[in-house]
Amino acid sequence: MAVGELCLIDKDISSLQEVPLNPSISSVNLHCNRLTKIEGLTTAWHIRHLDLSSNHICRIEGLASLSSLRTLNLSCNLITKVEGLLYLHGAEYKLKYLQLHSNRLDSMNHVLQCMVGLQNLKNVTLSQDGAQNPVCSLPGYREMVLQFLHQVTTLDGVDRLGNASPLAEDSPMDIPGLEDFLEFLISSDASVNGELAIVEERDQERERRWKAEQAAKRLSEQVKNLQTRASEEKDLQSLALHTTDRLKELLLKERSDRAALQTCLQELEERYKSSLEQLEQVHNREDQHKRVLRSLEDSMTKAEALRVRQRAEEVKRTQELENKASALKREVEILRASARQHKEKMQQLHELLASKEEMHRKELAVRLLPGGTEFKEAVAKEVVAIEQRFAQKQTDLEQKVSDARRQYAALEDEFRMALTIEAKRFSEVKEGFDQVSAELLEVKSGLSQSQQKEKQSASLVQELTAMVKEQKTRIAELLKTKREAAAEFKSLESRLEDDKRLNLQVELLKKDKSKLLSQLTAQESVIDGLRAERKIWGQELAQQGASLAQDRGRLEARIEVLLAELESQKKQNERDNDALRIKAKIVDDQTETIRKLKEALLERDEQIRKLRDESVQDQRKLKQQLEEEMASAVELRDTVEQLTLRKEELKQQLLDKEAELDEVKETYRASSKKWQEKADLLNRLESQVKRMKEGFDSKERVLTEERDKASQAHRAAVEKLHSVDDAFRRQLESLQASHQTEILRLANDKQKQIEKANQKAADSLAVKQKRRIYDITNVLEGIGLIEKKTKNTIQWNYVTHEDICDAFSGDTLLAVMAPSGTQLEVPVPEMGHNGQKKYQVNLRSHSAPIQVMLINRETSCSKPVVVPVPPVDDISAMPTPPSTPAECNSESPVSQCLLMQGSLGGPEEQQREMGGVSNLIDEWMSSDVFPLLRLSPNPGVDYNFNLDDNEGVCDLFDVQILNY
Repeated sequence: MAVGELCLIDKDISSLQEVPLNPSISSVNLHCNRLTKIEGLTTAWHIRHLDLSSNHICRIEGLASLSSLRTLNLSCNLITKVEGLLYLHGAEYKLKYLQLHSNRLDSMNHVLQCMVGLQNLKNVTLSQDGAQNPVCSLPGYREMVLQFLHQVTTLDGVDRLGNASPLAEDSPMDIPGLEDFLEFLISSDASVNGELAIVEERDQERERRWKAEQAAKRLSEQVKNLQTRASEEKDLQSLALHTTDRLKELLLKERSDRAALQTCLQELEERYKSSLEQLEQVHNREDQHKRVLRSLEDSMTKAEALRVRQRAEEVKRTQELENKASALKREVEILRASARQHKEKMQQLHELLASKEEMHRKELAVRLLPGGTEFKEAVAKEVVAIEQRFAQKQTDLEQKVSDARRQYAALEDEFRMALTIEAKRFSEVKEGFDQVSAELLEVKSGLSQSQQKEKQSASLVQELTAMVKEQKTRIAELLKTKREAAAEFKSLESRLEDDKRLNLQVELLKKDKSKLLSQLTAQESVIDGLRAERKIWGQELAQQGASLAQDRGRLEARIEVLLAELESQKKQNERDNDALRIKAKIVDDQTETIRKLKEALLERDEQIRKLRDESVQDQRKLKQQLEEEMASAVELRDTVEQLTLRKEELKQQLLDKEAELDEVKETYRASSKKWQEKADLLNRLESQVKRMKEGFDSKERVLTEERDKASQAHRAAVEKLHSVDDAFRRQLESLQASHQTEILRLANDKQKQIEKANQKAADSLAVKQKRRIYDITNVLEGIGLIEKKTKNTIQWNYVTHEDICDAFSGDTLLAVMAPSGTQLEVPVPEMGHNGQKKYQVNLRSHSAPIQVMLINRETSCSKPVVVPVPPVDDISAMPTPPSTPAECNSESPVSQCLLMQGSLGGPEEQQREMGGVSNLIDEWMSSDVFPLLRLSPNPGVDYNFNLDDNEGVCDLFDVQILNY
């Protein structure tokens, strides 16, 4: 394998990153591997032959750095897009042979657009031996490609004339190592390009060499003939001696000229060595600067990492502070809501208190005096207990407030420390930026010095060219001077290559400049972000740190690439020196070709002039770039000034925020004072509520005791009522039995006396006795002694019973008569044992009894439970309000509330019976067994009343019905 070649066929390579590539490699063959992507070729920018056939590549990319690439073989892959060829457009790229057969190219427009800019492309292969692309099956494929790609001379192995052309590998330009010697081969027509021109130049050179060899042989034969002739022709010896003397003189002259030229060469070599030493010094300085830059970058990265950490910590602290502030705000809102609720509750309590105060003023006035000893002792005990609780709560709240103030002060101290650290870091960054700017100025001064040295070298080159021009006349006579001219020519070519490399470096610098501009734009965006939001500082600083780390990595990679290029250039320098020696030997042998080199030298002089003009233009461009960089430096200074202004603005904002914090503190203090006052008020209200509650509890206890007593009295009254009722029924039954016996006896024995008594009763019986008789008969009918099948009706004086029942059909109606100041309470219904709710209505009166009457009741309903309220014992003590036709009183008989039906007149037998019974009634009323209440109505009002079938004597009494 030749030097500079790399052949890794069928090595199961999956990535180009695994291949060791360096700038000295010129040929790479990675046929039949597992590559899927073209990458990692930036270091091997001297590659001229690249074979990536039989892989798994899907698209062309990563070829922008291969400016020396001439042959590219990407056949037998999975390529569908060739947009990577766009980066090879331009005269600086030398791609001539492109093989893309056996791929998946299906878009003719895409392929032509990507190949139009390949100016040096001569041979394209999209189809070979049946292995083709989908594009090749399109109609007019060959004509379309040759029409759009004017620079292509051969398509798929066939030239424009339809003749088969040799493959790209047959060209001598593709043989590794031969390109270094091709520049010494003289071509008759320099404008001819492509494979044919190279082949023709090779053939012509071979012919010239053959002619030169034949001429040398002929000369040797002629010399031999001349020697033979000289031996034969002795007469010509004198002439030969004369000619030899002349030749010796000429040789002496040539030797002297040669010595002078050698001295010039030595001077030039010394200058070259000095320039090399200067270059080495410059490189050493660059290395030192790079080391310094690396150290600075390391320090910057460390400082940025520290900044990022501190910013992250500050962000965390600020977030914690914000969370605490939000928590405090929530607590404040909760306290406000609770205060509102407390206010509402206070209003409700005030209303309740007002109502209860109105309700219990009389009871408080009667039961307990506020000036009593017991009351004062209880109040003093409660006051002491509440004061102790209030003192404990106050101490707890003061401790909480002190803790909160300490935490807030600690947070303020931390925030201030963070601000001071931020300011210190900013000052450190500013100092580092100033140092970097000073170093940049030093680097610019070094660059200007190097440019001056280049100008001096250019002046030296001009002087050398002048000397070469002076020596051209001598080169026509001397062969040895031609060697020196060739050496000078080679040195000029090396300088040209150096200029090209400098151009490449300038382009790289342009790219770096664009990167720096992008970084500057990123920094400006970061500055805008800083102006917009303060919270995103940490994130943007982290992004800047990452970008700086990436730039550092790129710069380190760039430095490594430049070092590799320096090493490769040194090696190439040595190779060039060796090649120069070899070529010098070749030139010594090729005496006849030197004459033709004259013409080539003239052409090269013209090229050198052009190159000088180009170098002058490049220098102008460099000056312009320097001016632009100076302008960019000025812009950077402006940005630094803007950043300083921004820093001042941020400081001012910090001061404003501190003032706002002070205001918030003051408002917090004021709110805390207000809340303390509100807490005091709440505590006072709680104490008052507790006092009122205790008073209410005591009242409730008294009332419960009274209720128990009343219930006991009620039970006793009910028992008495039941006993009276039972006694009354027994008396009635006994009276009925005796009455029946007496009626039978009197009917049989004393009919005449009964008739007389009836007549007397009809004449002399008073209205009062009649009414009593009717009442007794109606009571007997209500008890069940006399059953009636028809339903009786009750008629009121001013409104009928049917009118009220029709107005409230389907409901149970109760008539309530209560004095002023009566309280009506409807408690929340409770669940009973059977799952049904119990509905109750409570009526309370302290001035007079409350009277409730049932208006309507269905026959299917059960018997109502009647409980007297107040008890029967208390009825006689209460005042009696005036009675009305629709109302009943505890002392007035039930007969006053009811209407009676029927007439006073009846059959004679009933009148006789009633006359006999009236005497018995008078006797019963005078006895102790008779009921407590009188059943006779007032003489001024005449009522009819009847009882239903399921009604009894209890329904005649004025009692309250609790449930129905």
